[in-house]
Amino acid sequence: MHRTPIDFRCKKCRALLAKHDSDGLAIRRGDMQTTVTGTDFTVSVTCYRCRTLNVVTSSMRSAPATSVPLSRPTAA
Repeated sequence: MHRTPIDFRCKKCRALLAKHDSDGLAIRRGDMQTTVTGTDFTVSVTCYRCRTLNVVTSSMRSAPATSVPLSRPTAA
């Protein structure tokens, strides 16, 4: 997994929506916190600032176990 967190930002206003590291995908806003773990997931996040829908996908391909390809937020 990732040693250095990868920031996921809104595709429209660039607000920070989530971070992905070795612990999983972390989404925090105020007192609310969610962590998504595992190698295959898709998470839809509506931006708290501009209300744009963003999608984060992680899937394990036939790459080494230490590599988890992630896509940048995209439209749903």
